[in-house]
Amino acid sequence: MIIDSLDNAHMYECLHPYFKQAFDFLRSTDFSTVDDGRIELQGDTVYINLAGNAGKKSAPLEAHKLYIDIQMPLSTTEFIGFKPVSRCEAVSEVYDNERDIVFYADDFDTILSVSPGQFVIFYPQDAHAPAMASGYLRKLVVKIKL
Repeated sequence: MIIDSLDNAHMYECLHPYFKQAFDFLRSTDFSTVDDGRIELQGDTVYINLAGNAGKKSAPLEAHKLYIDIQMPLSTTEFIGFKPVSRCEAVSEVYDNERDIVFYADDFDTILSVSPGQFVIFYPQDAHAPAMASGYLRKLVVKIKL
């Protein structure tokens, strides 16, 4: 898991062949003018889910096997629970290959506070409980295939 400011994203572009393309798009796009939905950068290899919803008071831990997530709140501070998958013990919903997601009933170890202008990168070993916020949360999730 990596958390940082979008201003520092260039430091992480070497970690995956598609990170530069994703971060360039995030830096150059005014998302206030973009409708919610899927934005394809490289088909199913690199795409963005953009959505706004009511923030949650709590969320279950989830993890992915096929994709890396770059998550970035746009409207307000988001709180994201975190726990390494290696320490998760209670699967609450088995891995769904079609949706690339598994859910855990474990409590998270840490709560990250992520403000607009910041991002978090979650790798497959990073269970995360996203979308906890007060009020309306508009955010994006870049999905990058491993």
